[in-house]
Amino acid sequence: MIGTAPAGRRARCWRVANRILVAVFVGLLAIGLVSVLRNQDWAPVRELATSLDPTTVYLTVAAAFAISCVGLIFGVLSWRAIFVDLGAKVDTWTAARIFFVGFLVKFVPGRFVALPVLLRLGKAVDVGPVRLASVFALSWSIVALTGLTVGIAAGPSVGGGGMWWLLAAALPVTMLLIRPDLLDRGIRLAARLLRRPAPQVSASPTGVRRAIVAQALSWIISGHHLWLLAVVAGAPPAGSYLVCVAGFALATVTGLLVMVAPDGIGVREAVLALALASVMPLPLASTVVLASRLVTVLSDVAVGAGGLLIAQYLHRRRQRSLAAVLSDPVTVR
Repeated sequence: MIGTAPAGRRARCWRVANRILVAVFVGLLAIGLVSVLRNQDWAPVRELATSLDPTTVYLTVAAAFAISCVGLIFGVLSWRAIFVDLGAKVDTWTAARIFFVGFLVKFVPGRFVALPVLLRLGKAVDVGPVRLASVFALSWSIVALTGLTVGIAAGPSVGGGGMWWLLAAALPVTMLLIRPDLLDRGIRLAARLLRRPAPQVSASPTGVRRAIVAQALSWIISGHHLWLLAVVAGAPPAGSYLVCVAGFALATVTGLLVMVAPDGIGVREAVLALALASVMPLPLASTVVLASRLVTVLSDVAVGAGGLLIAQYLHRRRQRSLAAVLSDPVTVR
């Protein structure tokens, strides 16, 4: 009895600490999202919207939003393929909780605040920090490689037919589909060059291939929302297709690599505006890119925050069901 009292107090302290940590994370996330939306000049988007038929505007925004959400869901599937592949024997929604926290970090000022949250979520399902870091490292490598590969397809459309040789840049992803073990070797080599500890776990060929295919589909699907916005704004459907679909992937990865602002704001817009300027006037291209930013922020919030809430609810319901089964003496026998 005496020994259980300190243990009970420690458990209560951990619960309080977890709630405070989650509250801080949610508060900073809200601040980050508000700052992202307030720091943009949306006047050009409003002017473009008022020049179009209202029904067309509503349908276009709704369709672009839905397309962006579907693309993000394929990104979730890619991450889970690596997470499960590295030995995390958890159900889909438990894995989703960890993904969505990491996904929303890009909007949080001082991203380090999410690290304790991620570590606690990982510890709850017996996934240590080394394995969790390895999952994110492998996943990020696949995000960058597939995004750059898909993005290269925009080169010939922007620079002319003489740039088809750029498609040779797809060779790294092609090689990874053939030899998935090269990804682990590349990450370990990069860790040595950067004098960082190498991941202690490695992904299987099947897991890497599934993650690559799902992430490539995520980029391709997501880029269609920009194409839809550009066509409605007046861009030629055929001439703007690769610029939008492939250029979106390239610009997004470029913004994430630079990391000068949350979610690559500014960098992504500059790259996309220059690409779209090859098929439409630059001022109009800049407006379309700004509309794309609004759509992607809304879809990020819907999929990220909405998915996290659903995952948290289903995870807790599953935990309560397991607790009820274990506490039932008839079931235990």
